[in-house]
Amino acid sequence: MNERLDGMRRRVRDGEHRRFRQHAGIEIAAECDTEGLSWQQRSARVTLRQCQAERPVILPDERIVFTRTLPTVPEPYTRADFARLTAGHTLHEGGRISNVCADWGLVLRDGLLGRRAVACGSLERIGGHGAADPLLERSGADPVAVDALTSSIVTIDAVLGLAASYAREAERLGRPHLATMLRHVPANPPRTFHEALQSLRLLHAAVWLSGHHHVGLGRLDQYLWPYLEADLAGGRLDVPAAEELLAEFFISLNRDSDLYPGVQQGDNGQTITLGGVRPDGASGVNELTRMALRVSRDVAMIDPKINLRIDARNDPELLELATQLTAKGLGFPQ
Repeated sequence: MNERLDGMRRRVRDGEHRRFRQHAGIEIAAECDTEGLSWQQRSARVTLRQCQAERPVILPDERIVFTRTLPTVPEPYTRADFARLTAGHTLHEGGRISNVCADWGLVLRDGLLGRRAVACGSLERIGGHGAADPLLERSGADPVAVDALTSSIVTIDAVLGLAASYAREAERLGRPHLATMLRHVPANPPRTFHEALQSLRLLHAAVWLSGHHHVGLGRLDQYLWPYLEADLAGGRLDVPAAEELLAEFFISLNRDSDLYPGVQQGDNGQTITLGGVRPDGASGVNELTRMALRVSRDVAMIDPKINLRIDARNDPELLELATQLTAKGLGFPQ
């Protein structure tokens, strides 16, 4: 932890980022009713309007950006309509998607433009061109599938728009390197460990911004390791510089946590899983596994929570790192 990171951590603990929050959220139920949108289309509209309404915040010392400014997530139905639609059913977590971990490795590998191309290709194969396509019925396309795919494209475009707004703000502030990075990710696959962390920050935040919660980060040391490994091998980063980037990413996860629902503050499901076994049976422990334990120990903040998978092959050094983190009193690693 250096002076820059200490200052960043202090600001988060003091809640200074809350001064950027807008006083009220947005409303979208009326426009959804006017347009007669389906449930999936309304969910996509939530993401779209949320991303459009976010105000980019970039502080001078930040190298990984996104600070949430919208305090709430709008409901796509009026209370009366929602009660009518769900009558006779019990909805877990109010119908939101929760306790979920996206395939972060896949979306990083493909980039959002790659995932958009997959959705467009699938839409073309099933013969649909959009939920309002007058040829839909004659084409024989499954309307539910068309709805899902078109809504996915709207959602992807929304997040790309959010990244573009941050890129414009970085340009305005005279941060050309940051602007270049935000124009590249999350639209495209990351070229560096830094870009991978920035892409993940925006993608993960967008799920929360859409109203879903308890969003995990999965096996972070597996899907981020190829980017770090390439940077270390190519001399673009050394271990201390990589740890500084990871520490900033970890600190950023605590910035909006008071807006996340849970049984108690901090019980928000922002977990990462380290170690374990790879699909080929080899040990999943790598330099990023150890780095994440060291960084979590030094940052000493409640997010991300650490789950550590161990087996008989793990060396004492790894277990000692885990006990050092346990000694911080944060309740993990589990």
